[in-house]
Amino acid sequence: MTNATDTTLKVRCERDDLLAALQAADAIVPSNSAKPILTNLQLSATADSLEIAATDLQVGLRAVLRRLEVMEPGQVVVPAKSLVSILKESRSPTVLLALEAQDGRSQLRLDLADGDYAIPAVVGETFPPVNAFPETGERFTLPGAELERMLRKTSFAVDRDRTSAVLSGVYLAAGDGEFILAATDGKVLSESVLRDESLQQRCQAIVPAATVAHVARIVSSSKPAKVELALTAKLIFIRVVMDAGEAGGAGNIQVELTSRLVEGSYPAYRNALPTSSQATVTFDAKEFASGVRRTALMTSAASRGIVLELGSHEAVLSNLNNTSGSARIPLSCSYTGSGDRLGLNAQYVSEVLRAYDAESVQIELNGPGKGLIIREEGTTFLIMPITLPN
Repeated sequence: MTNATDTTLKVRCERDDLLAALQAADAIVPSNSAKPILTNLQLSATADSLEIAATDLQVGLRAVLRRLEVMEPGQVVVPAKSLVSILKESRSPTVLLALEAQDGRSQLRLDLADGDYAIPAVVGETFPPVNAFPETGERFTLPGAELERMLRKTSFAVDRDRTSAVLSGVYLAAGDGEFILAATDGKVLSESVLRDESLQQRCQAIVPAATVAHVARIVSSSKPAKVELALTAKLIFIRVVMDAGEAGGAGNIQVELTSRLVEGSYPAYRNALPTSSQATVTFDAKEFASGVRRTALMTSAASRGIVLELGSHEAVLSNLNNTSGSARIPLSCSYTGSGDRLGLNAQYVSEVLRAYDAESVQIELNGPGKGLIIREEGTTFLIMPITLPN
């Protein structure tokens, strides 16, 4: 005799809305973990919302849907990969989720216009709690487009080799009418500043690079009008209100991300920024970036060195070592100094130029062994030169 089926969660919503929330959460889910529970998502339905939670114990995310019909509240933990993959392949406008228990087994049923599925639910394990955005304490609001720009212009400069814990994150500071993001690996430095007189409360933190990448992905995909941030002694909270679905869905999906901060003190990087320059050279930004890339074709992974020789109207790029062949790339320029010869790392220059937006690029030269400065509105880049052989 078959036991009756019990339904303890039943929700109907737009597939596009659910998929957007699931994809935001799924990016937090580790592909494998010593704690298998972390490879899952927790779905919690209340009277008027569906919350999707994910965590790797360093970063946690809550995505909340509010445009839906909740027929039965409840909670379920299911494998993240299966759920996301099914909804990505479907073209159904809506989805019905129902958690069913039968014969001692629990499964999440997905009813779609183009197919039905059943995913085994995880039972017997407790999903780790994910913090909610605090409604009190230090918090501030930023325009979404400005935060996206600042993240793009700074995050590439973190120390990817993790030789320093503090340099492996992005420095965040607010106060005195400014919001600042900065990153450096000791060879390239980028600082981006947003001026807003409402930002008077002082705070600072070091945000892990992985957290910055998650925030950048969410902000760039959802294009929110604003992003809210809050800080405690050891945590940062980010809240984004997403728009989803062809019908608009403004304010329908709210994503809250929580992350531990990097402990330690960030170096006084502004001391490395020269206050004046000895000379400047100006290039067409696209032509200069192309010239650097073409010269880099003749470098190797062991040596990315290139040489920039400057004249009043023409510059020449060449590779430093000729073991892989040679390149000589002439470029038009405007140069205010006398003839000069600089050693640069092609990779560092290319990364800066990918983050640079203006049509022309002016490089400030500050003498032997000192950094090259590139500025655009709101952002300053510093590139340290390499030593040339005599």
